[in-house]
Amino acid sequence: MRVRLRNQQDFACGVLFLAIAVGGFIVAMDYPMGTAVRMSAGYFPRTLCLLLGVIGVYAVLRSLTVEGEAIERIGLRPVLLVPLAVLLFALSIRSLGLVVAAFAIVVVGSLASPQMRWRETLVAAAVLAAGTVALFIWGIGLLIPVWPEF
Repeated sequence: MRVRLRNQQDFACGVLFLAIAVGGFIVAMDYPMGTAVRMSAGYFPRTLCLLLGVIGVYAVLRSLTVEGEAIERIGLRPVLLVPLAVLLFALSIRSLGLVVAAFAIVVVGSLASPQMRWRETLVAAAVLAAGTVALFIWGIGLLIPVWPEF
């Protein structure tokens, strides 16, 4: 019996999820596990990797049964700009503050799409910035600078 791959996108997604899950699980093996009542440093990463692995297995199995589209050509712009946006956020949050860093990640990340519209991008950035301040500063009480300190 010959197995036929019917959905290249689901297969690639499943393999990627499995690779990330296995890699994360291997890294988390050095952390103590703890229990469900007294979670230690390795409990959440291992649980998250296990769930990601289950989703990966599901996607791979689904790719063998459900017809789907072939993988299209990978665009260079999203591959470069999305990680750049995350890196820019990480490097700017302390010096420029949460609001500016949130705007930066949305604007740079949205440049990866050819359908990007400035008005929608700026509204999304404002909503994200307000939401992150509400959640992380007021809600959780993290000590992250909100605005740049000159």
